[in-house]
Amino acid sequence: MNKRVVFIGISYSALVIIYKLIIILGGYQLTKFGFFYSHIISVFAIIPFMLLAIQQVRDKDTGGSISGKEAFGAALGVAGISIIFLSTYTYIEFEWKLKDLSIQYYNSLDYLEFLKGNKNLKVADHGKIIAAQIENLSAMKAVTAKLFSFLLISCSSAFMCGVFMRK
Repeated sequence: MNKRVVFIGISYSALVIIYKLIIILGGYQLTKFGFFYSHIISVFAIIPFMLLAIQQVRDKDTGGSISGKEAFGAALGVAGISIIFLSTYTYIEFEWKLKDLSIQYYNSLDYLEFLKGNKNLKVADHGKIIAAQIENLSAMKAVTAKLFSFLLISCSSAFMCGVFMRK
């Protein structure tokens, strides 16, 4: 694998980890932005890094021209390196902070209001549902959930970047 691709993948991962640490340590995880939008923003932020990797490989390593296959490979390389680092970080983050924050959320009034808004649930079952949610918390489930969206967007973005950046 190209050293430039590895470096760009590590740079993206480091910036995402810093971004997520700011959200968690700043107390923004349970805000509307932190809860709903912070992850998807970090996923879409890989696109400029993929474009940069393709551009660097094209201009500095292959003499100004690159095939679609090589461009796709460079973009997927950035995604692959990022998957390794971000899955490790997500596991550590969940065990360190998010498990406790999840328990706090499930015991909050916001989640209770969410349950009350569902007409198919009986009020008597709310306690059982909350207990089941807390019991089913798992770091591997958190990693899988976050990496599924990352894989979906990064693979399609790598293809699109490869198509548009080839020369």
